[in-house]
Amino acid sequence: MDWWLTDSEGIVASWLLIFAGCNALRGVYCWYRDRAARRTVQGLLAGQLHPVQASFLLAGMAEAAETAVCMLLDDGVLKTSYSGELRPTHRGRKQTDPALRALAEEIHKTPATTTTKLYEIVDQDRFARFRKLVEVRSPKVRMTASGRSQTLMLATTMVTAIGMGVSAAAAEAPVPFYPEADRTVWLYVCMGAWAVQWGPACLWPSEKRRRWKALDAFCKDKADRARAALPDDTRQAIARAKERPKPPPPQPRGSVRSGSQGGSWADSVEVDSCSSCGGCGGD
Repeated sequence: MDWWLTDSEGIVASWLLIFAGCNALRGVYCWYRDRAARRTVQGLLAGQLHPVQASFLLAGMAEAAETAVCMLLDDGVLKTSYSGELRPTHRGRKQTDPALRALAEEIHKTPATTTTKLYEIVDQDRFARFRKLVEVRSPKVRMTASGRSQTLMLATTMVTAIGMGVSAAAAEAPVPFYPEADRTVWLYVCMGAWAVQWGPACLWPSEKRRRWKALDAFCKDKADRARAALPDDTRQAIARAKERPKPPPPQPRGSVRSGSQGGSWADSVEVDSCSSCGGCGGD
């Protein structure tokens, strides 16, 4: 026991084992925590998944809305222009999926003088029922990893490196493998131990990393199959309406005012009182 607490090599080994133990405990906890999620993913891969729900799991509401629009276009419920403007038709197949039916009903309520763009389905209040149905009916599975694991293990590398230095100072242990070296070299030993631990800690998945590669491929295949039923030019028209157009730039100060704001045309033009026209007392 004394070797682990007072000997220089023992101090290094003990703190590295503490770091390894923290990784093992975190791994067991994540394995136990994700049991239900693994069963859900296995069930999805073995069963059927609606293309709209698959798109939502893959990339969120924007992709789900695009897939839904493509399916309604394929069923003849909607029609689109070159720029992606959606209009309802008075034909097409009756929708059995609640989310698709809600979207079709809402677009049919659109006045005849207006159209619907794809980006409006994602954020406008009138399509809230469609979005709610997509979220409620989609499987409850987290598609990205928890970022706490990587953060916790990176924090553990700092704690173990500092703990190693504190233990060496308290035990007045010589530098490992170089007993004749000055004890300030322990600082470099601790930094080296931190660097050794930093690599394995970074192997833990970050919050942006996708967790289920097989499910991602399965969902992408479902979404692509639903969209492939449309001609290429129709899919391109839908893609043109995905992003909200940028607002016009603000008018610069001193621009010409319209007649509705009052004043004559001459009043609306800013002219220097000392212009070349002789405004300062010319003959």
